[in-house]
Amino acid sequence: MPGLQIEDEDERLAAIRALNLFNTAPEERFDRVVRLAQHIFNVPYVAINLVGEHEHFTKAAAGDLFGAPMSTLPREESLCSVAIESDRTLEITDIRSDERFTDHPLRDNAELGYYAGAPLRTPGGQRVGSLCLIDNDSRRALSVGEQAMLRDLASWVERELATGADLEQGSEVQRRLLPRSIPDLPGWEVAGRCVQAGAVGGDFYDWLVLERSGNVQVALADVMGKGLQAALLAAGVRAILRGTSPHNSLAASIRRVADDMVGDLDELGSFVTFFAARFRPEDGAVEYVDAGHGLAFIIGPDREVHLESEGLPIGALPDEQWEIHEDRVGPGEALVIVSDGFLDVHGDHGTVMDVIQEALGRTEGADALAAELARGALGKATTDDVTVVVVRRSAA
Repeated sequence: MPGLQIEDEDERLAAIRALNLFNTAPEERFDRVVRLAQHIFNVPYVAINLVGEHEHFTKAAAGDLFGAPMSTLPREESLCSVAIESDRTLEITDIRSDERFTDHPLRDNAELGYYAGAPLRTPGGQRVGSLCLIDNDSRRALSVGEQAMLRDLASWVERELATGADLEQGSEVQRRLLPRSIPDLPGWEVAGRCVQAGAVGGDFYDWLVLERSGNVQVALADVMGKGLQAALLAAGVRAILRGTSPHNSLAASIRRVADDMVGDLDELGSFVTFFAARFRPEDGAVEYVDAGHGLAFIIGPDREVHLESEGLPIGALPDEQWEIHEDRVGPGEALVIVSDGFLDVHGDHGTVMDVIQEALGRTEGADALAAELARGALGKATTDDVTVVVVRRSAA
């Protein structure tokens, strides 16, 4: 098959080097995309592959291929190397019968029948890799709607690849999203921290006392992307949530956020992972909704609970519904919500829960716990903000 022209290839390789992602550790911001793609398309393997001069590097993957997780593959064996030769999605319904791939090294591999790869571009337009789907079932093919969804997910990856613009303005917007006061709640404390990774992101946290019921609402959201655009989308989510929450149930409030933000999110190809909870100070009863976030925990001396659901991020699908769950924060326990930057630092959910549990035992009060968790992320290798929200109930 024809290759890229050498002058284009030189620019492309320079763009790959500028990303500083080749042969780097996994990051939750990319892992989240491949998990979502695997859920949407129901395929055995999804990957984000970056194509270098001699090999492709798998930055993120969901599933195993050829019996083991992939990390690198010689470029001559990489279908993603073929996918970057065009701006259009490369779809191979059956590699074994496709005359374009008669001599390809993977043609006779039993685990590979179907391939679809959407090229990934930098802001300068260089095609640096592919978001790909692989299946051993050669009977499948993407519908028009599925092709659009794959392209939307690839756009999400491209936003993560890009360095943010207008960082100074975005930083100010992000700072203004954070709550300015702490509610006075006898027997309870609420605190939050946000440690910026350098590039402005779309993280924000908030809390609100609902005067009609006396319940307290806390939320943490992460808009996919960097820079002013992500910060402005986060501001929109926060404004809608604050405006609708005092007069509506938690379920209705989330639905309103999704409905009102759908146009902006669709236009920009973005998504919002979101966790919100309402707790009753009298007895600690909690109702919560998880929209693709999966990083909230109830931690106590004798209990570790990972709060999550199957809900997709806001903006992923137009008619997505989110289930309301219930739990309880007991005396001496804390509800802790962290962003995916915190997960980047510590590696996996089990380690995250261990870190929070240990910090709970060493600290008193929500502010001390939030400060210690945020401090533990300082100087660590993550390109995402580290955001922490703590709701802590006294032991008495």
